[in-house]
Amino acid sequence: MKPISKNITIWVTIIALTGMVVSCNYSKPSQQDAEKRIVKLNYTDWTESVAITMLAATVLEEKMGYKVELKLTDVESVYQELALKQADFFADAWLPHTQRQYFEKHKDDIDTISVVFRNSKTGLVVPEYSKYFSIPDLVGDSIQIIGIDEGAGIMTSTRNALAHYGIDSKLFTSSDDQMTFQMADSIRRRKEIVVTGWEPHWIFNRYAVRFLEDPDNIFPDDEHIYIVGNKESIKEHPHATDFFQRMQLTDKQFNNLIDQVKMATNPLNGIHQWMEKNKFVVNKWVKDLQPERLKVM
Repeated sequence: MKPISKNITIWVTIIALTGMVVSCNYSKPSQQDAEKRIVKLNYTDWTESVAITMLAATVLEEKMGYKVELKLTDVESVYQELALKQADFFADAWLPHTQRQYFEKHKDDIDTISVVFRNSKTGLVVPEYSKYFSIPDLVGDSIQIIGIDEGAGIMTSTRNALAHYGIDSKLFTSSDDQMTFQMADSIRRRKEIVVTGWEPHWIFNRYAVRFLEDPDNIFPDDEHIYIVGNKESIKEHPHATDFFQRMQLTDKQFNNLIDQVKMATNPLNGIHQWMEKNKFVVNKWVKDLQPERLKVM
């Protein structure tokens, strides 16, 4: 019995010493370090903005150990709050044209990080069966055009197009959800409708719709979706910035993401389903960016 008792004593001593070493090496992070693991993402209620922001937030929290604070607001406020450092990043910046006025106004305080989606498109959209094929076809017609929120860049582009082509149609302000509801309802009843549209958007996955031709290229045709951030935030969150630099989506990946989020009862379920189907892509985005594990010396 004595040898066993002696061994127990030795192991208790080792465990106690190990505990001391562990407690020294696993000290709680300082408040400053903890704050650097918090990022604030602003987004708008446009379908692609919701999808890409929720995906980014989920990856940052579940794969990279960040706490993410989300804020839904209008696009003008997004840029203003980025400049004031009330937000850190915005993952749905349509540049260099659609949101140029907001970016240029605050360019001293914000910067682009990466292109998350290339060759995005804006314009006027109709059902496939529509009698209209180009924007000038609307001249002399009284059809109403259903738009989205007033501050959106696409609303400015649409007003420019209507003036340029001499179209008297009235442009209505609504929201993304209201616009797509009216499009879907018109398609069910096979009625004519014209809306302000953009791609990527789930409506192109779900319905047979198309852009009206824009012969004079009033709507920009060299647009990309950027991730932008407050200049100080970019420096303060190098791992998050590295992740955003890697986060790029193809047409198929983005349209599928938007559609899954829109179809899911809980949008987060749609995000997780997309991440499960695209494990390889997500793993490439976060490789070597997870928090380092503290080692026992």
